[in-house]
Amino acid sequence: MKIMSRIESNDLKKLITFILTFIFISAILMTSLVTKKYNLEAGDIAKFDIKAPKEVTDTLKTKEKQQQKEESVPLQYNKNLEIKKETLEQIDSLFFRANKLLESALDESHKIQDIRENTQINLSEEEIKILVSLDDKQLKSLQENLKVIMNKVLDMDIREDNEEDIKKAQDAIAVKFNSSKLSRNLRDLGIRIGILMVKPNFFYDEEKTNELKAEAKKSVQPIVIKKGQIIVKEGEPVTDRDLIILKDLGLLDSEDNKYIYLNIAALVLLVMFLQWFYIYKYYKEIYNDYSKLILLNILTCISILLGRTISIISPFLIPLACIPMLITLLINYKISIASSIINSILLSAVVQFNIEITLLAILNSILGAVALKRLQQRNDILYASLFIGIMNIILTFTVGFLLSNNVVEVLKRSGYSFIGSIMAAILTVGFLPFFESTFDIVTNIKLLELSNPNHPVQKKLLLEAPGTYHHSVLVANLAEVAAEQVGGNPVLARVAAYYHDIGKIKRPMFFKENQVGRDNPHDKINPNLSTLIITSHVKDGIEIAKEYKLPKVIRDAIEQHHGTSLVKYFYVTAKNNSERPEEIKEEDFRYSGPIPTSKENAILMLADGVEAAVRSISEPTKGKIEEMVNNIIKARVNESQLDNCDLTLKDLDKIRAAFLKALSGIYHQRIEYPSENKVHELKGE
Repeated sequence: MKIMSRIESNDLKKLITFILTFIFISAILMTSLVTKKYNLEAGDIAKFDIKAPKEVTDTLKTKEKQQQKEESVPLQYNKNLEIKKETLEQIDSLFFRANKLLESALDESHKIQDIRENTQINLSEEEIKILVSLDDKQLKSLQENLKVIMNKVLDMDIREDNEEDIKKAQDAIAVKFNSSKLSRNLRDLGIRIGILMVKPNFFYDEEKTNELKAEAKKSVQPIVIKKGQIIVKEGEPVTDRDLIILKDLGLLDSEDNKYIYLNIAALVLLVMFLQWFYIYKYYKEIYNDYSKLILLNILTCISILLGRTISIISPFLIPLACIPMLITLLINYKISIASSIINSILLSAVVQFNIEITLLAILNSILGAVALKRLQQRNDILYASLFIGIMNIILTFTVGFLLSNNVVEVLKRSGYSFIGSIMAAILTVGFLPFFESTFDIVTNIKLLELSNPNHPVQKKLLLEAPGTYHHSVLVANLAEVAAEQVGGNPVLARVAAYYHDIGKIKRPMFFKENQVGRDNPHDKINPNLSTLIITSHVKDGIEIAKEYKLPKVIRDAIEQHHGTSLVKYFYVTAKNNSERPEEIKEEDFRYSGPIPTSKENAILMLADGVEAAVRSISEPTKGKIEEMVNNIIKARVNESQLDNCDLTLKDLDKIRAAFLKALSGIYHQRIEYPSENKVHELKGE
């Protein structure tokens, strides 16, 4: 018995769920990440074909191709234009000194010394003698020719540390001078000066060269070994290259492989801890609801299983949005976003940490949750999947072309990702009824089905209690707009309102809204019996709800929509009619409860009271309606009917404003049109 009581312990159930989920996910990941290992060395003869279990980059061939591409890039040089400018300035400086020495009284040796000290051209003594012996006309002619020739020669690319380029420049100087009209001695002197002035003007640009090499290397597409491609053929020796590929594929037996199981377990443990901690920290109501917790873990397991199974065909076909959409519909969209993004890590591991699939998983986690946040009809699932499919195509396109230039492959993957989103919609619609019935969860889709006017209960209510039916529709409108304002579920509030008074079907004539043109039967019976009949519509409603198998949330709404409120009219009547009013007990005139335990049921209580009260106003005006709404809300608060729901005073203000806005549309003052006679009178006819 002790063991049984322990098993029934909630904490132990959670622990067992955690362990089983951990084992299941770890096992799935191991089938994806752990492969058969081979103990091979270079030179061994292969006893069988070894194929690649997954797609992998051939690092050796890729590096070889990258190296070839880098080597094909020519060295980059930059021309220094200052070299020409400096050279021409040196020529001018040389001939300026020579011209100045023409008028000097210095002897020849001092002139030679002056030229050497004041110029940067390393002429020989004999060459300087010739230079200083020239007259003004010869100096000018030589200077002009030398500048023209050097200007052209220095337009050539003369690379540093390249003797061939320097030789070409020097030869060009000789050719140009020899073709000039200068005298031989001037030509020879000009050639000598020009040759001495030739220097490199084209310098190696290491930064630009490396930049172009990097671009060339980047342009090389990785050489990929396809899944199923033979790496080592049976009967052939194993090469060093084969061993490198086998190592990249994780197929070589090594010490590192012994830790892969531990690494997988650690990864799964970390992800599960993050998921559970997030729920414990921010959604304790889900953490404490064992059925919701186990549902979340089952959906996580299905997500990993689907990923592993479908990735065998193509990882881009995985219906990544399926589980986020299911979690949104079955639990809520906030948990869906957080849980699905965390689980994207596990899905990434399933596909060997493919960056494109990881990004798609995160995108689908967000879109799959948010797209169905305000589900209004079943078709919204299809529309959401189409939108997600388009987003998948865009992401696959952009990331695909960043990683590859293979247009066909990128288009193929984009198409697969779109198909995956459509599959997500199909699986969501298929899985949903199973989880709804298994875990007794009412989704918005189920609620929308119940809102159909052709539902048997609704048809019966319309035929047998038309006043109540009309009242329920008005209450539904009020409840829906109020729920939207305070973050409740507007669909649940609306549908609960449709069914909250179905118990009146049994005795419709005992309720004011169905007594149009008829006598009030309560006038003929005592207040105690009237109270019993009035309050029994709650019990009758629950019985009808069970008969038609309406979900628990609707039954709860029926049971709680009056809470433990007082049937005040009959209580006061009973006291007034009694000879001993002090013996009249208030509890005999109260509903049995319980009081509302959710926002939606509390809103339903307020909307029900407000609609009935405002309807009773003979000539409704804005002021009267506002006063009545305030009184109803204040009364429910004072009676402690709202103590068990999480509505704040700020929420009540929002509900009040929503009611007033909706009621002003229903009970707006109508324009009184004049009679036909009056119109004629106004026209003066």
